[in-house]
Amino acid sequence: MTPVISRVRIPPPAFRRDLKSSSNYNVSMSQPKRKEETVGVEMKGEEALAYVLNDIGLTKVFTTYSLPNIVKEMLKKYNIEVDFSISVKDASWLAYAYAMENNSVGTIIQIPGSKLTDAVDVIAQAYMESVPLLIISSVRSHKDTGRARIGEFRTIDDLSNILSPIIKTKERVISIEEITVTIEKAYKEAVSNRPRPSYVEISEDLFRAKAYPLSTAGQKPEKRTPDKNSVAKVAELLTNAKLPVIIAGYGVVLSDAEDMLVELAELIDSPVVTTFKAKGSIPSNHKLFAGEGLGAFSTSAANYLIENADVILALGTRFTQLSTAGWSLKYKGILVHNNVDGEDIGKVFMPHVPIVADTGLFLRELLTQLKAKIKEKINRGASDIIYKTQRQAYPITSHNDIWPIDVVKMLSSIGGFEKVYVDISATTIDLVRLPINAKKTWYTAESLLERGIAVGGIIASKYVAYGITDIEGILPHLSLLKYKMDKIKGKLIILNDGGANYIEVSNSDLPTIARSQTSFNANFDEIAEKALGGVTVNTLTELEEALKSVDKKIINVKIDPNFESVILSRI
Repeated sequence: MTPVISRVRIPPPAFRRDLKSSSNYNVSMSQPKRKEETVGVEMKGEEALAYVLNDIGLTKVFTTYSLPNIVKEMLKKYNIEVDFSISVKDASWLAYAYAMENNSVGTIIQIPGSKLTDAVDVIAQAYMESVPLLIISSVRSHKDTGRARIGEFRTIDDLSNILSPIIKTKERVISIEEITVTIEKAYKEAVSNRPRPSYVEISEDLFRAKAYPLSTAGQKPEKRTPDKNSVAKVAELLTNAKLPVIIAGYGVVLSDAEDMLVELAELIDSPVVTTFKAKGSIPSNHKLFAGEGLGAFSTSAANYLIENADVILALGTRFTQLSTAGWSLKYKGILVHNNVDGEDIGKVFMPHVPIVADTGLFLRELLTQLKAKIKEKINRGASDIIYKTQRQAYPITSHNDIWPIDVVKMLSSIGGFEKVYVDISATTIDLVRLPINAKKTWYTAESLLERGIAVGGIIASKYVAYGITDIEGILPHLSLLKYKMDKIKGKLIILNDGGANYIEVSNSDLPTIARSQTSFNANFDEIAEKALGGVTVNTLTELEEALKSVDKKIINVKIDPNFESVILSRI
């Protein structure tokens, strides 16, 4: 009788490596738990995913039309709104804008995860710009890899290795029990301290199995608290200063500390200068607002004040190349630098007093200590100094065609917007001089890795939002605009110089405007009018009519290619 030989399939080497994984990759799998430690209901993987998103308070996700129906149905069951896009790049821009406007996390679900390579530039900019994204994707299988499945890379780690430099944390889930706690952890990491993208990938094997997911732990986002002794030093410096000046960065906005910023400025009678990204953290019409930008890009008042300040309090800023005009900031006083990320302190300017803490918590403690020292608001005559040193806001020569600053003045005069999303470029950078009188009204980026904030913002916003961009900022997003046009409540304004100019930073640290040697061959005027139902304007009268029009959502503004900028010089 021939003996029966049982065949045991040995996993291929690639799979054995996958199970071990790299040391910085967290693989979530658990031992069997008691039922009372779980949610108490047996679930498949897709339901556990929807359950935990609802449990941690997320109400909206951004995805593509290829999302499996089983996941769609569960998201609907748990009352989570699903916003569909054609591509994951489109979905990522909408999530990016949603995160900025709501000061919360933007959630992206992409199954299979391999298509996330299309959104690498968006994720990278979110990482650089402190925009929290919760990115959830899948691997086709964790049990049986390397068989050339549809939508599968060579190894199970390839996608995570691509994303590693531009994500805050990464997790892989290979058990239903761990889906809930792993996503909760990733959400917490995305919004804790300096917000950035977090990444979770779920094995699709879990969509074909059932188990009891673990109960979430109710984890709260972490915020770095300031050292009280260091805060006391700052309070002493500000109390005894003759002319303190505050530089407000985006950390003020992220920590919801705008009101405390204004309170501090009024208490110690200190002028406030904002970075380009922090516009609106103090109203432009406030008597202590001295302008935006630093160094060569600053206003005359801000330059005078910072150069003559004896104490400079920099809040939540990285001192970026753009906001500081190539780090051309000049100062003689004592620099106090606060940032939630200690890595950003001392990289550009070495502070006399470093404060590594959440900007909101630092301001709260600083105000508490100052109020114990100061019984009445100090009067240093700061507003008078601002008034006397502020020159003409728009020092430009006469011209016939439309220049970017003309658009700024027209928008300032007409208004009509509740939010403003700007892709900064050679033609749009003058928008940083647009007066912003309400907090969390202005959104832009300073790393300039990619354009998409303007289009993503006006579509994702629940307000009357204006997006300002150039040709490069709209051509890659034509399909997104076309099929999401009904979502737009405001307007998209394209400052169209035919692609004749760009921001030059290769020859010098100081950004300048350079003339391009090429131009776009596409007839963009026709695209804007016929494909998008927009209007092309060549004069200020036409621009005014278009801005006041209820029907026109896309405004193609023909900009003189030889325009002069009030911010950047030409080379």
